[in-house]
Amino acid sequence: MRQFLFLVAALAVGCGSSNSDVDAGGGDVDAGGGDVDAGGGDVDAGGGDVDAGAPAAPTCAAYCTAVMGACTGANAMYTSMDSCLAVCAGLPVGTAADMAGNTVGCRTYHAGAAAGDPATHCMHAGPGGSGVCGNDCEGFCAVALHACTGDNSVYADAAACMTECAGFATTPAYSTATTSGDSFACRLYHLTAAASDAATHCDHIGLMSPVCN
Repeated sequence: MRQFLFLVAALAVGCGSSNSDVDAGGGDVDAGGGDVDAGGGDVDAGGGDVDAGAPAAPTCAAYCTAVMGACTGANAMYTSMDSCLAVCAGLPVGTAADMAGNTVGCRTYHAGAAAGDPATHCMHAGPGGSGVCGNDCEGFCAVALHACTGDNSVYADAAACMTECAGFATTPAYSTATTSGDSFACRLYHLTAAASDAATHCDHIGLMSPVCN
């Protein structure tokens, strides 16, 4: 009888020990779950890093501040901040990574580069783009169709503008000092003025311009 009771007690102790091990194991599993959650936190932190590293989109304010500051005197592309902002509003925005193409992003890059080399980069940062930030007629027509509309409209569509622009004399080079004479430069100057004063200057940008003739 004593041997039987001893055996029952031993079995009870053994079973209790086994249950304790299982619980401990469960604790280990829970601890492992905690590690998984911590890993999830790392993923979230990584997502924050991606957002923080995204470049800001180009803005007209940043572009005009840069080009007005770097391109002055003989290298000036605009006669005023208002004119620059009005021209910029008619250009495709593009991206902050643009170094070529008819975009605000491209012009912003070259306006920054112009701070160290205005003779090379100011023309690229200007309203026409000078074959780097689009060809001159691309820039001209984008702004013309945006600025000169309704009663001040000069071109029916982009195709009509591009065709007529291709026939404009390409000399002298664009300058804010070229305000008369039969050339693309004269028409582009008046277009930069038309962007903020359409009633006065839109009539001056076309083939039959009374000023650029």
